[in-house]
Amino acid sequence: MAGVANHPKKLNIADLKIGEPYAWHVFSFLFPHEYIKNHMKCDMDSDAIDCIRVGIPRLAIDSILEKTNVSKTQLSNILHISPRQLSRYGKDDRLSPEQSNFLYEFTRIYTRGLDILGDGATVDKWLMRPNMALGDKQPLELLDTSEGLRMVNDVLSQIEYGFYS
Repeated sequence: MAGVANHPKKLNIADLKIGEPYAWHVFSFLFPHEYIKNHMKCDMDSDAIDCIRVGIPRLAIDSILEKTNVSKTQLSNILHISPRQLSRYGKDDRLSPEQSNFLYEFTRIYTRGLDILGDGATVDKWLMRPNMALGDKQPLELLDTSEGLRMVNDVLSQIEYGFYS
């Protein structure tokens, strides 16, 4: 091929998602980009801690219920609140720091599942199916404690690296 330069393609480091705060990935699943930028102000992992402490807006609950097959009852169990109380939250209300933390952690597990398993339907099925590595419990029923969150995250790591399916 005379006359055609065969130059290697330059790697643009800015295109890589390495170093992108994982908190941004989690919050972008819950909220539109502009909402995060203008209302949450959480673009770094350290900012995410402050956003959790201040309380995640109730809008995130609607987002989870729309984007996943998790029921309001299941979500209220994870958040340690009754479904009735969850329904009482107003449009502009914020969750408590504890509830915000559990919602953030649930969303972190869910988005990690999306990255590893590929799509929402597969993640939803995986969360609902009893798992031998979790003592034949459904991953979803363990997400109401920090130890359960750790165990589910560990199983996702095993799947990611091919040790478990």
